[in-house]
Amino acid sequence: MLFSTVLTWLLIAVAFVIALPALWLLMPALWPDKARRLRQVSERGLLKPLLLGLLPLVIGLISVIVLSKIPKLGAIAALTGGLLLAWGFIGASGIASLIGERLWPQLPTTQQIRFGGLTLVASALLPVVGWFVLLPLIAILGAGLHLRSWFLKIPPTLPPPSNEGSTSAT
Repeated sequence: MLFSTVLTWLLIAVAFVIALPALWLLMPALWPDKARRLRQVSERGLLKPLLLGLLPLVIGLISVIVLSKIPKLGAIAALTGGLLLAWGFIGASGIASLIGERLWPQLPTTQQIRFGGLTLVASALLPVVGWFVLLPLIAILGAGLHLRSWFLKIPPTLPPPSNEGSTSAT
């Protein structure tokens, strides 16, 4: 194996180690309610989200295969596959949050997500099993968490009370 090939795969692994936890930290920053729902769904168990995640996988795989067979639509097929993969990995922020909360309960939420995400990604770096089993499972689980979170009934969070109507007697 050439040195350039080894370096390429090393850089891909480093990109995953940096990008996935950053993506999982971005989720609660942009969509805090969705991140909370994903976390609550992942706490309820991972078997149902795994089975639900197979549905977008099959539909996405069929659409990518069909699009790749049509001339001049190869880029759209790659974009479809990439978006489906990214959607699954974004959904895995609930798993990263759950792992971080269980391993480091005393830390703030953002650090729990960061450390939980790094733990999840580090386990996916395990040769062969991590690459070909765990990493796809993370994406499938994330897609299933997204689907299952759509049907989760959570009471809306109340905004903090404002002090506009109160007067002070000073």
